[in-house]
Amino acid sequence: MAGIDEETPKLAARKDVSHRGGDKTGDFLSSKQTMIENLIQAQSTEERSIHDILVDFGTPFLSLAVLDEGKITAKVIGCPDAHEMTDSVATNVLDNDTIFQAASISKPITAMAVMKLCQEGALDLDTPISKYISQEQLAWISNPITLPLVSQITLRHLFSHTSGLSCHGFTGYATVPIPTIEQILRGELPANNEKITMSVLPGQKFCYSGGGITVIQLILETHIKKPFPEIMDEMVLKPLQMTRSTFKFLPATEKNYAPAHLNGRQVATPDHYSLPESAAAGLWTTPTDLLKAIRAMQRSLESDDFLERRWAQEMLTEVGDFGFGIGWRVKKEDIQFGHAGDNDPGYACFVAGYAELPTGKDEVPRESSHLVPKNCGICVMTSSRLGAVVYQKIVAAIAYLKHWPAIPELQGVPFMDRKKTIDGKAKEWCGSWGSGDWTLVEKNDALLIQCGTFSEMSLVPAALPSHSYDEGSSIDLVVDGLEMMLRLGWKDKSPIIEVWQDEGISTLERR
Repeated sequence: MAGIDEETPKLAARKDVSHRGGDKTGDFLSSKQTMIENLIQAQSTEERSIHDILVDFGTPFLSLAVLDEGKITAKVIGCPDAHEMTDSVATNVLDNDTIFQAASISKPITAMAVMKLCQEGALDLDTPISKYISQEQLAWISNPITLPLVSQITLRHLFSHTSGLSCHGFTGYATVPIPTIEQILRGELPANNEKITMSVLPGQKFCYSGGGITVIQLILETHIKKPFPEIMDEMVLKPLQMTRSTFKFLPATEKNYAPAHLNGRQVATPDHYSLPESAAAGLWTTPTDLLKAIRAMQRSLESDDFLERRWAQEMLTEVGDFGFGIGWRVKKEDIQFGHAGDNDPGYACFVAGYAELPTGKDEVPRESSHLVPKNCGICVMTSSRLGAVVYQKIVAAIAYLKHWPAIPELQGVPFMDRKKTIDGKAKEWCGSWGSGDWTLVEKNDALLIQCGTFSEMSLVPAALPSHSYDEGSSIDLVVDGLEMMLRLGWKDKSPIIEVWQDEGISTLERR
């Protein structure tokens, strides 16, 4: 049990301190038992394997890659030894070349091809799509009333999810027949999705739309007159040496792939689906390959690389205040860009890179520019429907162990760091909170939380970069045994406790 350190100085604000380098990536993922594996194993006080711990969190294994100062290293974590293999995991040995479905991370990779075409003058982000597809094709996603509006949608609208088109995502197909793009957009059999239609005015509202990205797939195939997977192979995958990536359906000859799981123990049947909506969700890849794309964007921001610098800046500039640039999730005030993804029957993944993002204003210096870890990033891929729980914990833990800023998009409950001592200042939050139901107490050199008449629960330091307030750094504590975290911080100069649980955050004020 972690004690309380009376002498612990106030922790440096992870969000607002300069990059201190941490452990070099080569050491970080190359040793037999890595820091992240030690942290995972410490989640249990019993002698348990990493695989068993991950299974309890909902995924049998994960594939991880870290980009540090331009160098990528990777490792598969949690896969049992050959003699422990069961029907719940792949019968082949998983390694860094094992491919996973990237799901919605397909979208920003697709956007990189489109930006290349814009750079060449073949496409334009703000030209109505009626220039690129026929009236017949426009009719697939419109009716006589909405046709004039649909005709004015632009590529910028589509990639920033402000087009007003419907259909959040796609299920995929376990068996043939596979629908054509026309059938998908019309919502006609054998397509299993809703018809892609306009629901709100373009540019007025954020409405995540895999259907809109499928329109981009149609535009690319119509414009270049090649199958979409070939376009992506020629324009992005080969130039970036993403050698274990493809937008094609998984061929029967490919054996080194991660089978989809419904949870930590049960393989899905079949163990993957095919997605003809390739631009939106069809990419097969590895964490290493995805970080090659991240690295290409970072280098392009610094100087002309895969993209010319101005086009990279355009791509990573937030559109309005909707949280997306061109394909990538970006916010003007953040220093990261990335994307998450999940596919049926069971894939969940996340990738992010650090960068000094454009602010949307010409040549305005960022106060946080010195905080950006240079050419650094994280990618985690899982083959489980429940994998988001694990990838959020892993991403937070990598940032914590590397002394990098937190990824604000991810607000899941982190791992515990049982080797760390609770900051002595945490005792200042002891007392009653909320309506009186919550009580923070110190007993026997430990910090405990109680809700109502339920039993007291021990608190353990969280493996998460702390948040910076004017008054100091947050003290983050996980409730041992529960998926719950308490963040001790401030609001309007008064102490508060944030309760993180069930993908939500509530705030308690002192009673």
